Amino acid sequence: MNSIQIEQIENEYNFKTNDKIIYNYWEKNQYFNSLPDNRLSYVVIMPPPNITGVLHMGHILNNTIQDVLTRKARLEGFNTCWVPGLDHASIATEHKLITELKQQGISKEKIGLKRFLKLATKWKLKYSKTIIKQLKQIGCSCDWQRLKFSLDDNFSKSVNKIFIKLYKDGYLYKNYGIVNWDTKTQTALSNEEIQYKMCRVKLYYIKYNIKNDNNYIRNDKNYIRNDKNYIIVATRRPETIFADTALCVNPTDKRYLKYINKKVIVPISYKEIPIIADNYVDKHFGSGCVKITPAHDYNDKLIAERHNLEIINLIDQNGKLNKSGLDFAGKSVKKARRKILDLLKTNNYLVKIKEYNSQIGYSERSNTEVEQLLSSQWFLKMNLLVKKALHNIHQKDRIKLYPKKIKNQIKDWFINLKDWNISRQLWWGHRIPECYKTDKNVKVEVLDTWFSAWIWPIVIFNGIMNNNNNNYELQYYYPITELVTGDDILFFWVIRMIIAGFFFLQKKPFKNIYFNGIVKDSNRLKMSKSLGNSPNINKIFNKYGADSVRCGILIMAPIGKDMVFNPDTFLIGNKIKKKIWNAFKLILTFNLTHQKHKQNLEINNYLFSWIKNKFYLLVKLINKLFKKYKLSKVLIIIYNFFKKDFCSLFLESTKRINSYKLTYSVFKKISKLFRNLLIIFHPFIPFITEYIWSLLKIKNNIFHNKKPLLIQKWPTEKKLNLNILNEFKRINQIIFQIRKFRSIYKISTKIKLLVFCFCHKKTYKKIKTNLLILLGNLKTIKLLKQNNKNSKKYYTFILDDEIYLIKRPKEIFDRKQITHELSYYKNYLDKIILKLKTSSFLQKAPQKIINLEKQKQMYCLNKIKLLKFQLTSSST
Repeated sequence: MNSIQIEQIENEYNFKTNDKIIYNYWEKNQYFNSLPDNRLSYVVIMPPPNITGVLHMGHILNNTIQDVLTRKARLEGFNTCWVPGLDHASIATEHKLITELKQQGISKEKIGLKRFLKLATKWKLKYSKTIIKQLKQIGCSCDWQRLKFSLDDNFSKSVNKIFIKLYKDGYLYKNYGIVNWDTKTQTALSNEEIQYKMCRVKLYYIKYNIKNDNNYIRNDKNYIRNDKNYIIVATRRPETIFADTALCVNPTDKRYLKYINKKVIVPISYKEIPIIADNYVDKHFGSGCVKITPAHDYNDKLIAERHNLEIINLIDQNGKLNKSGLDFAGKSVKKARRKILDLLKTNNYLVKIKEYNSQIGYSERSNTEVEQLLSSQWFLKMNLLVKKALHNIHQKDRIKLYPKKIKNQIKDWFINLKDWNISRQLWWGHRIPECYKTDKNVKVEVLDTWFSAWIWPIVIFNGIMNNNNNNYELQYYYPITELVTGDDILFFWVIRMIIAGFFFLQKKPFKNIYFNGIVKDSNRLKMSKSLGNSPNINKIFNKYGADSVRCGILIMAPIGKDMVFNPDTFLIGNKIKKKIWNAFKLILTFNLTHQKHKQNLEINNYLFSWIKNKFYLLVKLINKLFKKYKLSKVLIIIYNFFKKDFCSLFLESTKRINSYKLTYSVFKKISKLFRNLLIIFHPFIPFITEYIWSLLKIKNNIFHNKKPLLIQKWPTEKKLNLNILNEFKRINQIIFQIRKFRSIYKISTKIKLLVFCFCHKKTYKKIKTNLLILLGNLKTIKLLKQNNKNSKKYYTFILDDEIYLIKRPKEIFDRKQITHELSYYKNYLDKIILKLKTSSFLQKAPQKIINLEKQKQMYCLNKIKLLKFQLTSSST
């Protein structure tokens, strides 16, 4: 990036050309790369995006936050190491591939495992390139030499190693039991992979006849019903009636005590099953009597185990009834339900139907209602692993969590912890070690994606294969300094990484974890690839540029709170860029001179002393806010300082004092402050700040910078001169009152005003007077020993012990003229009010005309108020 001449500078920053040039410059010179050295490390790990497509706005927010933190740490002198990554996403990726194959009229089974995995690898290569390109487009300053993919060889070896270790140490077991099943993706799911939705569901009340000699007569293969003695069962799933193995009531429910240990006849199948008692049953819900279907409900299975009940498998992995469903075999759950309800109704078994609200589980990936089925799966004993993690989070507080409310969510998760189902009936992913057998009858299974993800912080520094002291990178970079992620994967990933860190390395994996809010669409749904509700990222970048997008997304997202996406905030980013660009161009227009004007020099020094101390105060404040991850607030505060204090007050005042002619010493001070402002802006808007930094070489080498902006030094906090800050605060208050006076009476800024000041202090600093004359465009400020002025001729305001009087220009205070105007507007207002009270006018006039009259009414009221104020002021 070579220097150019002033006249060559564009009217505005050209992000479409310059962003790519700047990023290539950073990458080519390896400014993002990290190796262990004698500096303190600052490590960030990127939550790896799934290779299922392009990035969405949630990724943009998350990675912008990470980049802001990384760039600030780099400027502070840390050895920054931001490790990027990509996740193979077993279920999501396989679902995408199967959908693609289906469109071609083929299935994964038809093409076979080998060819399917080749297609998956090809898919990975395609979307990896797209995702990495988009991350670079945002400005992510990652160490790309450390890019990790969760199916890399080292990851596979590490996953196999911990699987075998956990199995040998008794933490892993295989069990034939109830699992959550996704009938669309054909795999088991962990509890964390289920999204619960509040749905309006139906509760069916069904008769089950009590078996005795009188109410059923056997006739060949059928029962003839004698419908006198029955019990009513409330169920949401009548289609599982063929897998019922008992009815269950609460042992304290007096309504059913006489039925316990008796038998009932199941409708349609006419099978005999017992009535049992168990405290699990809620006697206040439904009828207080439930049917037990152990093969398709986790809690029913626990009851079955306690009471030694039979288990009948009814629903297969495709979500259809098997041969146990008799005439309904082969039908989907929903179709079978409709047919069975018709039959129950026809045979007078269906008593009534009630609707109620209930949480129904859906697969996070396929959005399919989850079935609970019997299946042979691998499980990890979580209760044996979590003790250290729980102790360090809640008692020792060794891992700092932001926002702090997250701690309670983690505690709840540990209380309700169940063993982790880690096997998945998929082809794409880490193969379970036992599946490497050559036996063709062994079904291919892979591990849950999160089973490789939970060791991510360790594997990126080869900590599983080598956790000895000779692994210098692990010793230097671990634990990770910052993890920035959404709380939607708190249970999937974050807690499990903490558990893994303490279990495998006996160390915490993170020093700090910040949970950013979730980006939602206008319907308040989370933006995700599966829903496809994110705007086109490429179009947004082409329209606004990375800097504007980064600013907009941060301003939208206050700490830890969810946000509704609004593209208008990107326009704020455009304003910030434009303001910085215009300030840069203004600075370059100053002419340099060796001549020194004593009064100007004094005012310049005073102004600079004030802005310098205001800047020190700014640095102190934003450093505190950075520690609390209040990045949105930091950006707004920096911009407000730049816009109001630096540009509107300091630069404009400097321009007016010096008529665009500055001494070299003053210009050097301005240039140094401007560079420091570019530095603190840089983490948020890296491209335009780096570009301006490169152009600062053109002003007689005063700005000469050999090193790029991203590796400069973050400004240090310094002792504040509170006196000058308070003095200038008072000057601002006086200027505000003077501008207010001009606004009220519509006095041009070109008219010089005469101001008197009566104060109890014996002295009034000359520099203060000179600044007020300059900034307020005053003739002078005269000090009064006593307040003996005719108040009718002066506008007065008081600031503590100082009374200010502003001489009113004669031409605008003609009392007769003001009185005449006041009379005119009062009469005009009376006519409008009369018209608006006339019913014929209101009935016949178009709404536009009525609204116009109301606007006139409001205008007259405001005008009368102003004229009255002028009369009152001129008489006081």
